[in-house]
Amino acid sequence: MSLEGAVKMKKLLPILLALLLLGGLMLAGCGEDEETVTTAAPTETTAAPTETTAEPTETTAASTETTAPADSGETYQLRWAQYSSAALESSKPQIEMAENIAERTNGRCKVEIFWSDSLVGIWESMDAVRLGSAEMATFPFGPHGGVDPRFNSSEMPLYYNTIEAQIEAQSQLMPAYTDVFEEKFNQKCLQVMSMLPLTVGSVKKPIQTLEDWDKLLTQTISPAITDIVSNLGAVGAPASPLDVYELLQKGTVDATIQSLGKYYEAKLWEVCDYMTACMLISSSRATTINMDVWNKMPKDIQDIVLEEAELAAQKIKDVTAGMYYDWLDVIAENMTVYHLPSAERERWQETLAPVVEQMLSAMGDFGQEVVRTAEEANAKYPYPY
Repeated sequence: MSLEGAVKMKKLLPILLALLLLGGLMLAGCGEDEETVTTAAPTETTAAPTETTAEPTETTAASTETTAPADSGETYQLRWAQYSSAALESSKPQIEMAENIAERTNGRCKVEIFWSDSLVGIWESMDAVRLGSAEMATFPFGPHGGVDPRFNSSEMPLYYNTIEAQIEAQSQLMPAYTDVFEEKFNQKCLQVMSMLPLTVGSVKKPIQTLEDWDKLLTQTISPAITDIVSNLGAVGAPASPLDVYELLQKGTVDATIQSLGKYYEAKLWEVCDYMTACMLISSSRATTINMDVWNKMPKDIQDIVLEEAELAAQKIKDVTAGMYYDWLDVIAENMTVYHLPSAERERWQETLAPVVEQMLSAMGDFGQEVVRTAEEANAKYPYPY
């Protein structure tokens, strides 16, 4: 290299060194950027498990909601045992009740009705609800008077002046009945509804006086009724209401104590010529639900069930009064109906006074409610004959 070239190279050397230094710094800078991105990626990866952890937190919240009634989302299938027929006018409000519960709960609670003892027999209905083999049932109180004397309040002899008095008084016993069912029978009372009163029908002659009861062989359908007719002078013959037509037809019994509705539905006028109408024995029924099932239900579903049960019970009250008079008219067209005069009815009441007193005494404090509600209702509705 010439001297001139060496001088030029010497002058360029600092510039080249500066360029090399600058390039190194730039490379270092790029390397730092790459490391920052690489570090950031694990940061995002770490964030993902944080979101995964959040999901069990939501699952835990869902478990809490399961115990919080309104938001559990659990569904309830209720089998409702009914002893009566779906074709009756008084059954329509119960059908509507089941449909409305399903609709208002958006299908979270569905009620399937089993009519005419198709799920469980009338005599076993209350115990079936207690044990949970049926979630709900509607049944008469009368057959269970031997289990608890307070149920005999349903079948009080000559205690209510009219069907209207019976309906009003017995519906007011709902809170007292609720206490009984919850206290002893593992079920909650949803409805208390009057049935058409029990009346006496006879084959050979009409029953018009107290003396006509003497030694009259009379079919009865509960222990309380057997006791009542025995005190009137008759001979009680306990038998299922399902057998009444055949018993009368064959002359096995001379008389029967049946619901007014039974005379109508079974056309008992074909085998029985006479009926004495006097509001002889009251009758009512309950609808209950198993208490364990009830306690599992969210409050919003409970409220809907109670509201619909009350609405249906009110409709049945209105239907029952109309049925009584309509069916009595039809029965009177087919058999002789004798309306017991007030004076003779009082004779029967005096004869049965010890029975009534014994029934009320066995009920304890509950009996006082029976007396109070009956007195108030009878004051509004006097005996019409």
